[in-house]
Amino acid sequence: MTAKEATVTGQTAENGVAPTMSFGHAMGAALVQAMNEDPRVFAFGEGINDRAGFFGSTEGVAAKVGAARCFDVPNCEETLVGMGVGASLLGYRPVMVNLRIEFLLLAMNQIVNHAAKWPSMSGGRSKVPLTLRAMVGKHWGQAAQHSGALYPLFAHVPGLEVVVPGSFEDAPGLLLSAIQSDRPTMIIEEKPLYELSGPVTLPIKPVPFGRARIVRPGKDLTIVAVASGVELACQAATALAARGVEAEVIDVRTIAPLDTDTILSSIARTRRAAVIDIAWPRFGLAGEVARLVVTHDPGTLRGPLLAFGPRDAHAPASVFLEQDHYPKLERVVAELSRALGVAA
Repeated sequence: MTAKEATVTGQTAENGVAPTMSFGHAMGAALVQAMNEDPRVFAFGEGINDRAGFFGSTEGVAAKVGAARCFDVPNCEETLVGMGVGASLLGYRPVMVNLRIEFLLLAMNQIVNHAAKWPSMSGGRSKVPLTLRAMVGKHWGQAAQHSGALYPLFAHVPGLEVVVPGSFEDAPGLLLSAIQSDRPTMIIEEKPLYELSGPVTLPIKPVPFGRARIVRPGKDLTIVAVASGVELACQAATALAARGVEAEVIDVRTIAPLDTDTILSSIARTRRAAVIDIAWPRFGLAGEVARLVVTHDPGTLRGPLLAFGPRDAHAPASVFLEQDHYPKLERVVAELSRALGVAA
């Protein structure tokens, strides 16, 4: 069985060997599996049935499940999300594939005033099991209208679940959990993930929300990270290890709900904290971690909480200028070393 065949069928590979897939095909495998497990699941989106689908993640899906359950739609985000909300209220589990996260701003009324609020306004009698997938462009000149990591906007709203995968291994399982959730869930995928490939064990197991993953244990420093910030955090931890510093790296995986217990427990042990984010620094993940620490025990930290993220500006179109828009490993290691009092 080839990787593409395994993606389309959603079945376990021959001889129990996990097939190697691209990130896109792994996400497609999760989508097909969800459809095979629940006839209420259907997918729709702009360009979803193009030759390669949504960067491979919807390639071949329609051929397997039928055109009625995987279909292209015109570009009209507010109408499309509204259709998803309506279908959810009728008992379906729609998955809307939205090409760029910025375009979801055209549907904020439906997302915030309808999807997020229907359950509470109905006293919990109505459910909106809608999954919204969107991509954050990065490292290929996607510029200002394709590269904003806008997840804090959505995480601020009660009733919305916000998922931001930080690894190839977790993303398909997080998508499966999103589709199975009874709440409106946004799964925000960063473009660098689509450049990865690896073995995928089928059937895919759901990754529970609200449980962060300790990627690397440590006792001297806690680095809380999200999306591609996880890989940067691991690289920084490796560099710090050569200087005698053991940094613990936490991939939060889900922003709402956020695993506050794991974050606070780690910081209570290390008493040093840093955050590597993909969103703009103001009102982002670092601010939330700081709020948690200060309200839980203001005496926990033995030094400042350091925050790393993109510049407080819109991403440039030039791939060369873009390189300076995001935090670099050298700067992260230098600032952490300085704060910890170790030789740079």
